Amino acid sequence: MFYRVLLALFVLTGSFLFPVSAAPAIGDLEVDATTVGSWQELAKRSELIVIAWADSAHHSYPTRHTVDDAKLVNYTQTLQIKKALKGSPPRLLNVVSTGVEPLPDASSPLNIKYPGPLGEGNYVLFLQPIKGTSYYSITGLWQGVYPLYQGRTIALEGAGFADLNQLSLAELELKLKSVTP
Repeated sequence: MFYRVLLALFVLTGSFLFPVSAAPAIGDLEVDATTVGSWQELAKRSELIVIAWADSAHHSYPTRHTVDDAKLVNYTQTLQIKKALKGSPPRLLNVVSTGVEPLPDASSPLNIKYPGPLGEGNYVLFLQPIKGTSYYSITGLWQGVYPLYQGRTIALEGAGFADLNQLSLAELELKLKSVTP
């Protein structure tokens, strides 16, 4: 009889005791800052390669870390996926990037290691999952970011791979198919 009453209480209150594992706080996430040696390695290491629209809207989450008297901050940003070149992403995808507040001068090397959120625009992005979450980060930091201008990729100076510069989307797809399944 006792167990029936206990079961009835659980059913009525919706209270079941199951072990719960909390997702890590966004401010505690570590974005993989490992760079790669070639565009082929970039493509192979990325779970997703997408053409996406990045909105300028983002959310910031302070981390517990500082560098050069500035605070490191994790940013989340939603991407609208226009096309998948590798993988099967959802239509909307959340990415995490780490940046510095206050924002350093443009010439600061901190901008390379801690890029912060993307500016508004269309991009080809190479993405990797952040373990234990539904979030992604950009593979190789700036190495995985290729803005699109007039339908062609732009390899960022000092970070992007020249072999991926000024490619039409059709040319990029052919190049990627040569190294990815």
